[in-house]
Amino acid sequence: MEFSVFNIKRYYPYIFILNIVMISFSLYWIFFSKYYWDGPDEKKFTVAKGSGLNVIIDELEKNDIIADRSLFKIAAVLTFKDDKIISGSYLLKNGLSNYDLLKILTDNIVSLVKITIPEGFTLKKIASLASSKLKLSENKILKEAGNDSLISLLGLKNKINNLEGFLYPATYEVSQQITEKEFIETLFEGFKNNVLENIGIDYTQEGNADSLLKIITLASIIEGETKIDDEKPVVSGVYHNRLRKNMKLEADPTVQYVIPGGPKSRLLFEDLKYNSPYNTYQNKGLPPGPINNPGLKSIQAAENPADHNYIFFVATGDGGHNFSETYDQHLNAIKDYKKKLRENKLKKEKENK
Repeated sequence: MEFSVFNIKRYYPYIFILNIVMISFSLYWIFFSKYYWDGPDEKKFTVAKGSGLNVIIDELEKNDIIADRSLFKIAAVLTFKDDKIISGSYLLKNGLSNYDLLKILTDNIVSLVKITIPEGFTLKKIASLASSKLKLSENKILKEAGNDSLISLLGLKNKINNLEGFLYPATYEVSQQITEKEFIETLFEGFKNNVLENIGIDYTQEGNADSLLKIITLASIIEGETKIDDEKPVVSGVYHNRLRKNMKLEADPTVQYVIPGGPKSRLLFEDLKYNSPYNTYQNKGLPPGPINNPGLKSIQAAENPADHNYIFFVATGDGGHNFSETYDQHLNAIKDYKKKLRENKLKKEKENK
């Protein structure tokens, strides 16, 4: 018996080492073994505000982000991070370990940020917005917007200087770590997915790139003129009629785009004389390129104008426009507009007394 005990004691160090190895392997498996899901390289995952650990694990399992719920829970508890997970949206890369995932969800290091690009925003306005919202460099965004490789994808190399008009206005969820290059690529991808899939132009065919440029350029003018979707085909019809008659478009937004100091609340007569190829008061036809980044409704209106004989329009003062077939009708509409402005001014003065 003593001999047997003695022999067992001889193996204690080996048993101890074996236990250490097994524990180490188990801890490594729990914390650092990477899990790869089938499908995309990245997945969006949202932690709802107030969610407990079990609810979060349910969602992780449902979205096929973790290999085993029990192992993830053990990892969270052992690292004291079970109650440290931060609510928000995250962009998770394929091949994360439990340790990686916990670090992301508790450090909030790759949470997604929402940024809304309004329809009709110019490239400069987009760069300014991204600078304040995402802490990106305005100058670098403007530089990336001149990316020849993206312009070439549209068949417009040497025809446009930047992607003005081809950055899709929408709400995006992007990583806080997004670069200027990735930001421009995201908006350009939005244009490809939402516009090129919805208009009847195969821009990859020879000569169609020019048609695409004309449509987006006209759409940007329409976007600058009206925010009322139902009016957009009518405004488009006016410009199509004027182009057909070889008349100048005389579109105020094209002047606003180029005058020094940026857009004004009201253009002066001298502004209409500003020398620029974009000034449609001075030049016939469309300007060289888009003057903003239009929404899908304006693009569809540019491609499918309303059928009518209008060649003039003027604001009504309430966001809409009056349309006219003759210059005399147009002058009367202008008088009505000015009368309405005076009445509104008097009304405000009375209210302020």
